[in-house]
Amino acid sequence: MSATFLSRQALLGAALSSVLLVGGCNNRGKSDAPEITVAADSLELSGADERALGEHFAVKPRGGSKADTLALLTELQLDRMTDGRTVDGSTARWTDWRAEDGDAVVTADSVVLQGLHDTDAGPAADQLLAKGLRFESADEDGAETLDMTVDELVIVEPSPSLLADLADILAGREESRELTERPEALADAQNFRALRLVGLDGTGREDDQSGTFSIAQVVVGNDREAGRADLVVESVDFNWSEDGAEDGFSLDMDGLTALGVDTSAGSPGLGVGGLLSGATQFMTPGAAAPYRQVDLGTLSVTSRGFDLAMSGFEADSDTSGDVTTVRSVLSPMTLTLKEAFGGPVAPYFAALQANGLSDISLKGSQTAAFDRKADRVSVSDSQLEIDEGLRLDCDYAVRGLKAAEDAVAASGATLPEPGALDTEAKVDAYLTQLGAYQEARAEASKLVKIEALACDVQDVADNSLVTRGYAVAEAVTGKPVAVLKGGAKTMIALSSLTAQNEFQRDLMDVVGTGLIDFIDNPGQTMRVRVAPEKPVSLTTLSGPDASLKPLGLSVTVE
Repeated sequence: MSATFLSRQALLGAALSSVLLVGGCNNRGKSDAPEITVAADSLELSGADERALGEHFAVKPRGGSKADTLALLTELQLDRMTDGRTVDGSTARWTDWRAEDGDAVVTADSVVLQGLHDTDAGPAADQLLAKGLRFESADEDGAETLDMTVDELVIVEPSPSLLADLADILAGREESRELTERPEALADAQNFRALRLVGLDGTGREDDQSGTFSIAQVVVGNDREAGRADLVVESVDFNWSEDGAEDGFSLDMDGLTALGVDTSAGSPGLGVGGLLSGATQFMTPGAAAPYRQVDLGTLSVTSRGFDLAMSGFEADSDTSGDVTTVRSVLSPMTLTLKEAFGGPVAPYFAALQANGLSDISLKGSQTAAFDRKADRVSVSDSQLEIDEGLRLDCDYAVRGLKAAEDAVAASGATLPEPGALDTEAKVDAYLTQLGAYQEARAEASKLVKIEALACDVQDVADNSLVTRGYAVAEAVTGKPVAVLKGGAKTMIALSSLTAQNEFQRDLMDVVGTGLIDFIDNPGQTMRVRVAPEKPVSLTTLSGPDASLKPLGLSVTVE
């Protein structure tokens, strides 16, 4: 669906944005993830507690007068909607709602605005409830159409700005067609306490393109004071294509449960991408866990240029005393590039396909513990497998991250925003602030200490990713594999000659020797170990006096 089409159909944009930006679902119909070679099994998380979700929708009765309510309806420009309307105190009800404005028609079996009241920011409501909602729109020649139905829509405590937007949508006003240019107004969880959308189905057309979409249910419960949200999405299906085309774009998602999601400033976000990144984000011991639980079912995307198939993703966090543990498991996810993908891949697609690299799969797991009292981060079972050809298993432990973070904050130095550097004074101010920030970060790094690191990189012998990578490079460059290997080994060997200090030279000698052996003989495992006698400060790894010896670094290939 194009951006132009969405910008003209605000209600559709609101519904879909709520799914993609604040989505969340249960596990019904989801099979367990298969055991994967990196030994990361399903966490077997339970579904959302429906009773707990229901608590987000509790609404207390509010007093008020009919006169005040009518005045607020006038301010919302809903005063002309008088057919089937009754007003009781602070609540307005409509039956057989119908609104027309130009090419848009909005109908509903019932609409209820409960607890209307005035605020400094404008009219607000305790709850909006619409049942049997239908939105129809068509331009004069029928080139752009939308027909969408929603069985039930409930929004608890919409913000005044969101309530004004919803009033425009329900009235079918022209202003509503512009709302999706800023979808955060309709989908930001900070704009309401709870949302429930049930049974969304629709069809649309734009010029020579058409599509269908459906969502079984969306539930969002937002605890704004705690900065946490519970989210549920069930069964999403979206299809869009050009008329007569054999392929198009489609998305099918089984469902998603996300409980206790961090919605504070700086959080990774509430959409699928944000939740996935939150699972692997590098937290300091003082940071809040990104969520209590995330469970994504199967997800598939097909398009002309690529397909994406995801078996599932699970993650949870648990806090016991001073320690927060975050676990995550990514079940097999496969990205399949097609010849129509184009771009920089196009000239090399045949080579990628011939060597099994037009289909790339990922799977893995990670467990991270954040100890606030010890100011320690330890990562274990951090495993990743790439296309069943390369396996990475890295564990490590670091101290002092929170102390370093606090030191930078105490310094008062902040990373400057580039802004418009259109005068010499602004450039000087920017460079001064940047220099102070970099100096503060460098000073704080003295507090960060490495305890240990153990990383194994296994090139799978019977499906070597290194071998396949060389084969693609040979097809792309026209140079034999032997020449490519020789060039890579020469670059690694020469890197120690360009070292700026003893540390860099020793590092390249140790790591380079192992790396040369690893790439020269595919199918091996390279083991990197850092085992200092005592935690090593990062400052010992930089500067003119840096030394490799305190790290206890070793690299072996077998």
